[in-house]
Parts: sequence; C-alpha cells; structure tokens
Amino acid sequence: MKNYRAIIVEDERLPRLSLLQKLETYHPDIEVVACCESYEDALTAILRHRPDILFLDIQLQGHTTLELLRELKEAIPLPHIIFTTAYSNSEYLLQAIRFAAADYLLKPVDVSDLAKAIRRIEERDAQAPQPAAPSGKVPFRTLNGTLYAGKDEVVYARACGNYSSMMLIEGEEIVLERLGVIESKLGEGHFIRAGRNLLLNRGLIYKVNRRHRSCTLRTPGGQEFCVELSAGGLEAVEKR
Repeated sequence: MKNYRAIIVEDERLPRLSLLQKLETYHPDIEVVACCESYEDALTAILRHRPDILFLDIQLQGHTTLELLRELKEAIPLPHIIFTTAYSNSEYLLQAIRFAAADYLLKPVDVSDLAKAIRRIEERDAQAPQPAAPSGKVPFRTLNGTLYAGKDEVVYARACGNYSSMMLIEGEEIVLERLGVIESKLGEGHFIRAGRNLLLNRGLIYKVNRRHRSCTLRTPGGQEFCVELSAGGLEAVEKR
C-alpha cells in the first residue's frame, strides 16, 4: 500500500478523536499530519502540508465546506476528499461530493466503511497515469509540486518534523517526505544513516573531524559541505 498523509477537519472533539484512533489502529500506513477544528486552521494546515487525503466535516461552524473547497482549488490540486456527515440525504452533501469527486462516511464512522473508502482511493491512484521521471531520477513531493533528483545530486538530507531538508549540489530543497522514504528512494547502499535525523551521501564523504564531531562532504566539482554529527552519527560514519 502507498503511504498516505492525511488531515482531519472536524469541529467536534469526540468524532475527531474517534476517527484519529481508527486510522491509527486500522490504517497505520496513513499518517495524520494535522487535526483541525476550524475553517481557518484547516485552510492553513492543508496549504502547508498538502495532504493526500482530507477527512472533511461537511458542516463547519461559520463557513460552508464548499467555501473551503473553492478556496483550496484556486491554490492547489485538491487531495482525495472523504466527507464525514451525520446526514445521508442532504442536497448540500451531494453538491459537495460532485464538486470534489469525493466519497463520504456517516458519523459515527464505521470501521468497515472507512476501509472501503480508503480502498477506493487506492484503486483510483492505481488506475491514474503516473508521470515519467527523468532518467536516473526519482520524484519527491515539495510544497509546490515535485522535485526530481538522482542519488549523485543529493549531498545530505536532514529530518525536520513532518518534512525533510535536502541539500543538493545545486542548493537546498524542502521535501514533504520522511527520511526513511528518501533513503529508500535513493538507494540505501548509497547513503549512510548518520543518526536518526541525518542521511549522508556515502560517495561524497571527504573528511571526518572527531574533535569537532563533524563531517565534510565534497562534490566532484569541488564544493564542500560541513555537517555537524551526533555521537551516534560520528560512529556510523567511521564504520562505513
């Protein structure tokens, strides 16, 4: 199964916590990156995290769901949307579903219905044509789209909460990927996990300074990058 990132938008605390618990228990491959209870918080979080799936309460206090969807659609491609609602025959619900080509779940959310909705998303993604990556490069999600990078272009990558800072030969990029995903995409044999939060390009390691607990990486063009290491990271580099 593909790893998905999700945001829950629900203005009632108990339904919000209940859905979060069901996702954590039955769908551990779905990472919930934010839970929001208001229109403003939801808009900010969605634009920041760019989730793959949005669990959206059909009725938000002070705003309509369609307002939120229209504002999002002007800024970004809409994620997969699963509406949560207490009503199954609302004309407004049907209008929102048509607008977003989305699914819906009745509250309280049933575990089997949740699984079916997620399975339909997986099936849609499996059928969707995938853009071809440039030769020798792999795609990474960014705030504004997709970055294509090859293993020889990445000097190091550092975990930063829900995203990672990737230092390329041509400059730094923020990617919406976990460090483990980056390592897997680029090839574990080409990189060293120097502690929990740092990946180093094995082929670019030039010098290790034990006194200052740092590592210098040098590119074929002569650029040098100095990276501070943890005690565990220093040990991992020296054992490479």
